[in-house]
Amino acid sequence: MMAMSSNDRKVTLSDVAEDANVSLGTASKVINGRTGVGEETRQRVEESARRLGFVALAERQRAAHLAGESTIEMLIEPGDVSNPYLAAFLGGAIEVASSLGIGLLTRSIASAITDTPTAWASTLARAGRIGVIEVTSEYSPTRERALRVAGLPMVLVDPIDVPRTSTPSIGATNWAGAYEATKHLLSLGHRRIDYIGGPPRAGCDVVRAHGWAAAMAEAGIRVDLEGVPRGAYTFEHGLESALSLLSSSNAPTAIFAGSDISAMGVLEAARQLGVTVPDSLSVVGFDDTIVARTSTPPLTTVHQPIADIGRAAVGTLLRLSNGENLATKRVELSTHLVVRSSTAPRPELTPKEMNVQP
Repeated sequence: MMAMSSNDRKVTLSDVAEDANVSLGTASKVINGRTGVGEETRQRVEESARRLGFVALAERQRAAHLAGESTIEMLIEPGDVSNPYLAAFLGGAIEVASSLGIGLLTRSIASAITDTPTAWASTLARAGRIGVIEVTSEYSPTRERALRVAGLPMVLVDPIDVPRTSTPSIGATNWAGAYEATKHLLSLGHRRIDYIGGPPRAGCDVVRAHGWAAAMAEAGIRVDLEGVPRGAYTFEHGLESALSLLSSSNAPTAIFAGSDISAMGVLEAARQLGVTVPDSLSVVGFDDTIVARTSTPPLTTVHQPIADIGRAAVGTLLRLSNGENLATKRVELSTHLVVRSSTAPRPELTPKEMNVQP
């Protein structure tokens, strides 16, 4: 039996023939359902094809023909469904896919781990998928390998952990966005600025936390990165974290949340504790989703082009499925701060201090 290397490529009919110890012609007869092959040989070839994850071109084309369109498999975390980030991302992805006559099939990431990676990837290929987009999920080199063997490209969108540099991924300038948000709060005179983080080990959030810490360090303020409250990007996490921070003996005058939905929890915590925003507490989010524009007060936040990220993910996958080489594997779209009504000068700031930049 042949062993695949760590640099696995798409499995070919020749690989199947070699693994089954038959000629290429015999393997072709079996795969294409022709006669003239003994039953034992047929079973051996079929077993090799199954185990190696081989999917014939005819199978792929037949599935696409029956469906009437090519489709992309999009994997998301179940908890992300309620996050407005996903709605904005899907809006951009669907726009591009629809214009090109491509279908998007969205599933939970759990669907990819109910079977062996090879069987899962082969099933997608036989169903006519042209590739997989994973959104804010935990990167799996085994899953990527299985897709590559099946001839399917993968594109990651802000993966939780950092993938190999050879894996195509798309995100935003998280460090720069967090740095700009923190500088804004510092310019308003705030010094006790706390950050409420996202999922532990989430690459995008680690970078955001470091952007916050860098801006604070430039102002001569030391922060504890290890002490950052971490949890899912949810209203509940923002609420629980903010209630704790605002009830402490050294309560912050400003809170920077790693997502808009978490910032909504901060606003609710302030309401419950009778802390007025922005007079007594300034709040900044990250994403610039619809909730930022409709909250009370409207939220100052870091705008990341979420819909454009969705468009770029689909476009990148299509180029890969067409055999194109990417100029760069990692793409980061620029962010910028949108100032609204949830931030104001530090409450006890003197007129003299207001003229001093950090």
